[in-house]
Amino acid sequence: MINLLRLPFLLGGLILGMGINSCPAEPGRAAGLAKAEPGRADQTNLFGVSLLVKLMADRNQENIVISPFSLELALGMVYAGCSGTSADELRRVVGFGPQTGSREVLFPGMALYSALPSTITLKIANSLWCDRSAKLRPAFEAKVKDLFNPEIQSVDLETAGSMKAINDWVAKATENRITDLIQKPPKPPLVLINAVYFKGAWEHAFSAAQNFPAQFNRDGGESCQVTMMKRSLSAPYLETDDFQAIKLPYNGGRLEMLLILPAKGAGLSAVLERLSNGAWKQTIDEFTEASGTISLPRFKVTYRDSLVSPLTQLGIKAVFEPSKDFAPMFEDSRKFFVSNIIQQTYLRVDENGSEAAAATEVQIEASAIRRSIQKPFNLVFDHPFLFAIMDDQSGQLLFAGVLRDPDQAKL
Repeated sequence: MINLLRLPFLLGGLILGMGINSCPAEPGRAAGLAKAEPGRADQTNLFGVSLLVKLMADRNQENIVISPFSLELALGMVYAGCSGTSADELRRVVGFGPQTGSREVLFPGMALYSALPSTITLKIANSLWCDRSAKLRPAFEAKVKDLFNPEIQSVDLETAGSMKAINDWVAKATENRITDLIQKPPKPPLVLINAVYFKGAWEHAFSAAQNFPAQFNRDGGESCQVTMMKRSLSAPYLETDDFQAIKLPYNGGRLEMLLILPAKGAGLSAVLERLSNGAWKQTIDEFTEASGTISLPRFKVTYRDSLVSPLTQLGIKAVFEPSKDFAPMFEDSRKFFVSNIIQQTYLRVDENGSEAAAATEVQIEASAIRRSIQKPFNLVFDHPFLFAIMDDQSGQLLFAGVLRDPDQAKL
């Protein structure tokens, strides 16, 4: 029997609630979703890292981990049932394909779970919980089933029983790692939920025998004690004037953890801003095989937050205002709006494997100069750093985050 407590896992749950306005809305038809273009993952990744930077600014010194992939899937279900300004903003900011007659999936990483080796577990689950007082349009229901294969339930939403049913569904989808996503009965008429669960082992595990105590320097000059894992390895590596970075593959080689350590004095936020200046993909492609030593803390991070404010700052505004844009979703004359978006995540990194996340904000700054690697590297993650789990083939960013205070993230 596999002991889940000893294997690393990373998962995210997201709940998106819909609100009602009493003003009438004109009925409409839902259009199909276009297949992702080759560079679509680049735009959605920039959306993910931009979101992370916004959260970093609002949550000073906190550890953060988000799942851009989970958020994209949840917003994708909304995109499938909206039109007008709401659809335009989602397409522009998130990077969704145009709404056409196509019924193909628009996410580069959507088929990941069918292409991974048996040593990796990636589970994706979607559900829609519609109040009995509302009715979804058949065209929207058919399209969202075709694209996202969600479980669709008709319930009395504003009850303790419905809250328990939704939380039980999330717990099952995430192997009981997220059990309290909804903390009060949701209001009608609709709740959309995406859950992502990942579990994988390193291609080459760390040995606990090499662990050692070390000091981690927080921003601001304070320090704390951590347990460092250490090993020598050969791996994709990149060093610039601003940072050192490495890719650690999971068993099977397709998924990997990206770790970026800012140079002392450079600052994590500044590095992310430079990378997000259209240079994310270019940076990812510049890694070359190198040998050296890595020292990485063991840590566990949990995170929960409403994403309404940072998404509004990024330019997604219309969905949060009552409008006719959701007429393709409901057989109802009223206006609708997204009332809340909540994401909850869990992350664990240990000797057997690791989950992590990386994010970058889009700004215009000069790119860092790449250094040629002439000697073995020594990469010691002893101050705030960025981590990400991504698909090496499509470039899809599954999870992204920053570790700024390991004292709050001890295993």
